[in-house]
Amino acid sequence: MLRARGLGAGLVNRRPPVLELYYEPGDPHSHLAAQLLPRFAERVRAPIEVRLVGEPAPGDYPEAERQRRYAIIDATRIAPAHGLTFPSDAQIPDAAARRSAAAQLAPLAGDPREFARREGELAAALFAGDGPQQAAPGGRRDGGLAGAPDGALDELLAGNARRRHQLGHNLPGVWQFDGDWFWGVDRLGYLEARLRSHELLSGSEPLDELNPAASALPSFAELEPLQFFYSFRSPYSYLAAVEMQRFAPQWPSGVVVRPVLPMAMRGLSVPRVKQMYTVRDVKREANRLGIPFGRAVDPLGDGARRCLQVFQLADGPEQQLEMIVSVARGIWSEGIDVATDEGLQFVVERAGLRWSDAAQTIASGAEIEYAERNRLDLLQSGLWGVPCYRVGDEFAAWGQDRFWMLHELLRRARERAL
Repeated sequence: MLRARGLGAGLVNRRPPVLELYYEPGDPHSHLAAQLLPRFAERVRAPIEVRLVGEPAPGDYPEAERQRRYAIIDATRIAPAHGLTFPSDAQIPDAAARRSAAAQLAPLAGDPREFARREGELAAALFAGDGPQQAAPGGRRDGGLAGAPDGALDELLAGNARRRHQLGHNLPGVWQFDGDWFWGVDRLGYLEARLRSHELLSGSEPLDELNPAASALPSFAELEPLQFFYSFRSPYSYLAAVEMQRFAPQWPSGVVVRPVLPMAMRGLSVPRVKQMYTVRDVKREANRLGIPFGRAVDPLGDGARRCLQVFQLADGPEQQLEMIVSVARGIWSEGIDVATDEGLQFVVERAGLRWSDAAQTIASGAEIEYAERNRLDLLQSGLWGVPCYRVGDEFAAWGQDRFWMLHELLRRARERAL
């Protein structure tokens, strides 16, 4: 990966860097990103290209239906917070309609303003659940690619997907610039900084600003306990745990910490390209949050299992959070191997637990069925990965970069109580 080697794509190829948007028709986060194209075309002094891609591979979307349903919920919530639009009654578009839209958008990929205009029209139909567009003249359904050789659309989508993979990403709705990746609307601050470092952004105002008060989140009359789903192998969970430890005392009804088995220990694959991107993305997020990160020892297997066994000794949410933060800091920033007695003893005792109790718990082969119950409850919430947060039956959100929603829910509850 180019950035991993310290070289940007523009430098390697000896030509001006290009800002690329990898766009999948029918993907909610791609739709939000596409709405930014006219703004970018006005202010970014670099070529802008849209690279259309098809549906992610099964290994990239291990819970495809849940992920598509949740993406709609997430986009509905965050769109107004970014000054964007997304239909409140959106449906999951069918595959034929997505393909038709891709064919019609393909000829516009080099014209960001016209692409955004036409994308807005097609997205409205897609998320309304309308079927494929009428066939183009000659009986074809691929509109803008009418007259092209058979398979031209497939070749285009596959070629863009290969390029995306080679440069270090695997999902739609992401920007690529100078060898780095910037997710949807959530990482635009980093993209803006990169553009400014190249002196390729006009104006002093931000490219995008988050306004949590405008988000489409529920307002609770009374806040129920905040449930926090966590994995010892997830670096994003590490960041969320540190934030949760700081935030938990403010939540009036308490926090319930609910660990789950790592994805790889419950039959879900994590593509290597995703693992590599995650490490880089977590590093920049950790730097922003002032959280140490970098010297890591993978706890997959015995390490994670032992941590789940010992977690049951923590007495109450305060000590539970202290325990998972101590363990996670050891795993992700101190190079501590929690699969060893020496490593686990250090992080456990730092959290205020007695090693003799922990060692006895491990030696007795303590069961960790509770982690599976937590996972099933997570699935019932419409989610699958971690970190996740749930409040009653009205709110569940996934991702360390959705922590701002918890602050906003609390603000609204306090405002309503006045």
